[in-house]
Amino acid sequence: MAFTRRVSAVLSSTDLVRSQDFYEHKVGLRLSAATIKNHLLFECGDGTTLLVYGRGAPNGADHTQVRFWSDDVEADVQELAQRGVTFETLDMGAIKTVNGVASVPGIGKSAWFKDPDGNTLAVFQPEAITK
Repeated sequence: MAFTRRVSAVLSSTDLVRSQDFYEHKVGLRLSAATIKNHLLFECGDGTTLLVYGRGAPNGADHTQVRFWSDDVEADVQELAQRGVTFETLDMGAIKTVNGVASVPGIGKSAWFKDPDGNTLAVFQPEAITK
């Protein structure tokens, strides 16, 4: 059954060269040898992947599209910020970022940023491993 197999997050990009630079140099992902024409396949943890494909127009999604799991969200935010990633500042009542990180009781900690095409990405640390 397909539900027992790996899952890959998929995003679109209007400029694959710019996206490759962002995901390799700012996020720190490695481009897979399995990448095919008009696609970028990045290797992630636990055998998972992020696929970015070329598309003429932005997708316009306004929700978190990829979530990178973390054991220490503050350290990951600091490392990504040093690479030039800019994190969102939010103040939405229950969700308010402090130094780029929001803590939500019962859920965990998250920090959001955008890729060059405006796709929303998050670093997420579930409460079970929140320090």
